[in-house]
Amino acid sequence: MADYEIIAVREGAGNGRTHHIAAVKVGESLFLADQIVDWINAETHRFWVWFQNEQIDVIAREQGSSRRYYLTIKSGAFPPVALLSLPRF
Repeated sequence: MADYEIIAVREGAGNGRTHHIAAVKVGESLFLADQIVDWINAETHRFWVWFQNEQIDVIAREQGSSRRYYLTIKSGAFPPVALLSLPRF
């Protein structure tokens, strides 16, 4: 399994109450969030972000009512906003 740092995000259309990450930037490459979710769920690749000088794992979580997967950070001492704090592209 290869490890990759997500360095930027692109938000998609949300519903006004939640944020929706549509794509991410890894190095100079852009990937749709669905592709990242597939790689995480298949344990093909591992993704992480830097937040407050710490490396935090990015995980895929299933949204309850829609059953759609989304990207977030692994639970711990950091808020979910860590992923949304990345630069936009």
